[in-house]
Amino acid sequence: MSVQEILTAIKASRGMPPFGTITIGRRWIDKELESWEILDAAAAVYMHLNDLLRIGHQASDVETCNLEGTYRECVNAELPRTSGYLPCMHIAQSELTSHFSAPDGSALSDVSEEFEVDEAKAQKAAKGYQLPDFPDGDAIARVPGMMKIARQVMEKDGYHGTFAFLLAGESVLHIQAMGFDSQRTKRLSFERLARLAESSRADGVLVIGEMWTGVQTELEKKLNTVLIPARDRVDKTEALAVYAVTRDGRRSEQVCTVTRGPNGETNCSDPVESDPGMMNTMIPIFRTWKEMELRGL
Repeated sequence: MSVQEILTAIKASRGMPPFGTITIGRRWIDKELESWEILDAAAAVYMHLNDLLRIGHQASDVETCNLEGTYRECVNAELPRTSGYLPCMHIAQSELTSHFSAPDGSALSDVSEEFEVDEAKAQKAAKGYQLPDFPDGDAIARVPGMMKIARQVMEKDGYHGTFAFLLAGESVLHIQAMGFDSQRTKRLSFERLARLAESSRADGVLVIGEMWTGVQTELEKKLNTVLIPARDRVDKTEALAVYAVTRDGRRSEQVCTVTRGPNGETNCSDPVESDPGMMNTMIPIFRTWKEMELRGL
């Protein structure tokens, strides 16, 4: 069945939900390797060969491979040192999945962008914003320092974009700019982030961004749930949040309230440690780490 045929069958079924997201993904699996998707397995083999060849070059005092040939995407003769897959391998995996809105079947896409930090521009920006030093440590250890930076950016610009940092131990692997036009695309963006965490073998994720907060009603407290999302509450409050999770189960979150002055000035309260709770946006990350553990990764 084609993707369109699958979508048509779902829309015609009696179990079609009135709202939500339909995700259709293709997986190529060999019966001898059932827990792996074929492209994933091929990528893993390639990266093992990459490491083996790099070690051989180092043993022979050859700094870079000078093999000539035609290469595609990011697969080249540089033999990069990386904890996971090459970026183009992650992109190829992402193209195997499509997302649609229920019940009309319109296509959905997440908005995200990976980028490398220009050290010179970063230092210039830090000086202009009078930012403190970029914190060190793993994802959890960086939360307080990243909150200090985020608050100063928020007060100067009046807004703060959403950024995700993927780490392996204390090393930053990727910085991902994320944007959402709805809750559905927000969920898709975090699904994509989870795939990137797997392909890069990240064991820590830190997220910075604005959010809405609201106080639970007595009924919600009694049921231990949230019936009305904060964004839909009349008494919602604007806030800035920095939260992080690690593969070994640690979680941390700091939140500060954002207020707007009469002349448009932005003020951030002192940050408070928040109970990480369910951390719904991180569910794809937790699920991916669990699946990786089952596959021995």
